[in-house]
Amino acid sequence: MPDFTPTVSVIVPVYNGEATIAACLESLLNQTYPAAAYDLIVVENGSTDDTAAIVGRYPVRLFHSQRRGPAPARNLGLGRSEADLVAFTDADCVAGPDWLAELVKPYADPGVGGVGGAIRALDHAGRTQVEIFSEEQSPLVNFVSGEGEFLPHLYTANASYRRPLLAELGGFNPALVTAEDVDLSWRLQLQTGTQVRYAPQAVVYHHHRSTLTGLARQYRQYGFGEILLDTMYGAYPSYPRSRRYQARRILGQVAALPRYALSGLLRAARRVIGRATPYQAAVPWLWLLIESCNVRGKLDGLVATRCMTDAQPALHIAAETLIARFFQSRKE
Repeated sequence: MPDFTPTVSVIVPVYNGEATIAACLESLLNQTYPAAAYDLIVVENGSTDDTAAIVGRYPVRLFHSQRRGPAPARNLGLGRSEADLVAFTDADCVAGPDWLAELVKPYADPGVGGVGGAIRALDHAGRTQVEIFSEEQSPLVNFVSGEGEFLPHLYTANASYRRPLLAELGGFNPALVTAEDVDLSWRLQLQTGTQVRYAPQAVVYHHHRSTLTGLARQYRQYGFGEILLDTMYGAYPSYPRSRRYQARRILGQVAALPRYALSGLLRAARRVIGRATPYQAAVPWLWLLIESCNVRGKLDGLVATRCMTDAQPALHIAAETLIARFFQSRKE
């Protein structure tokens, strides 16, 4: 047994996850981390399929959330934990066997408040073009993701925190159904003075969206969430994204849409003569879909926040409207 073995509660929210929850739990129950040092908490979020019955076959603690949404579900699990650390993953993820062992290592430094690991695509038979596109063209990148970064972020597909710090922060913002994980990791750094770290060997494998409808909803939510975060954090002196930044970004995205369409037509012609595969022909149209949906989400966000001047209307929309979109997207 390693010298440094903090106790960990792994919290998994799930909604209509009968197709994936068994593989998720089996991966979590077969960690190389000492079994006596961690437990599993599953929070069922109003499923209408056989999720609860499947979860009941495993040695986990199962709770039922009366309030729908990922943030309230994770907060319920947080409230049931007494461990030193809480780790989060999703019901459509499979954890590598060393996930927890690698995830806890940076906590040997008392200045570390949160740790996240790598999020990789789950390789499985029958992947759709949408899944392949997400894996190759738009992967989930934990910790940093490039231009316009504020602070390092942790996605809850692969994230962990010191439990007392999350209690101090009040957990996830229950009004958010998108960007709630980024918001939490930013609040942790700003309000507790602790750091977040990246543990590249702590790997989780993620099922990407498999349908066009699910992909479209996802990127619309991303756009809304980005504007909401900009509104909530824009007053910080070092915050990089302003209304002018977003205006330029949106105009650039809109200007790119005709190019995607033209590229799609050219590749369709190349496919006819055998010079492009079906997937290669689909890629420009998929970019057209996600960019247009992302723009639509940003425009929704600009309206809801009164052009990034007031987050409260947007928080109301997130609580009342986006939750419905989130749960619908889980059926895709």
